[in-house]
Amino acid sequence: MKAKSLLFTAILAVTSASTVASETKLDVRFGNNTNSDIKDSRVKFMHTFDSGFYFSAEAAQIHNDGYFAGNDSNDPDTNGLKAAAQEFEATYKFQINDDWFWSPGLVMVTAPNWTEYRPYLKLGTVFDNGLSVTSRYRYNWSNDANGKNKLDGSGTTRGASNQFDLWLSKSFGDVGLMYNPRYRFQDGVDQGTGRDDYWEHTVMVNYKLNETWTPYMELVSVDETYVDENGKRENDYAIRLGFVMTL
Repeated sequence: MKAKSLLFTAILAVTSASTVASETKLDVRFGNNTNSDIKDSRVKFMHTFDSGFYFSAEAAQIHNDGYFAGNDSNDPDTNGLKAAAQEFEATYKFQINDDWFWSPGLVMVTAPNWTEYRPYLKLGTVFDNGLSVTSRYRYNWSNDANGKNKLDGSGTTRGASNQFDLWLSKSFGDVGLMYNPRYRFQDGVDQGTGRDDYWEHTVMVNYKLNETWTPYMELVSVDETYVDENGKRENDYAIRLGFVMTL
């Protein structure tokens, strides 16, 4: 309940500040992991001020029996929508010159049993041909002291991983393309892959219908987090459909 109140307060603060804002957007997305058959959705408010300060508030949900299935607390077989986590992000964009920028920021993720703090630093540029390149280093630190398993079987430890992202994006008229490889590492600690590292690759295509609506599709390759009935690890794959609405 506290997390939901924080999310509502953040959204209210964002939308009420429109008189001084340069841009406010709403992002709604539905996804499905093909091997694990996990259905999820996300609602995200994003707000960028004229000063370069950016803030977002996000709520993620897991859909067990279906995207619009119901719940029944007396029947464990009837299990539809379930809150997964809330995410808040704040960053400030500093222009180095006309082409380059850097942005320090912080992401905070809250879930029922833990909170994770993710400070990061971005560096980006736009080339003359319109190609945008942004890199990010992020440190993920959880307040759950025993949330991750050690690979040597000696027990559990805190999640404290190093993550690296790269975004390559370019627009072709009203069509936008983006590629985002992601790498995460924590020495000797299982990253859900049976190893101490993790890879994820995302390809996104969007189409700007007008100044308000931009639908998009994401194709995602998730590292070996899926374990089949024989105990064999395989990559999982996700298909995500969503839209961004400029408010």
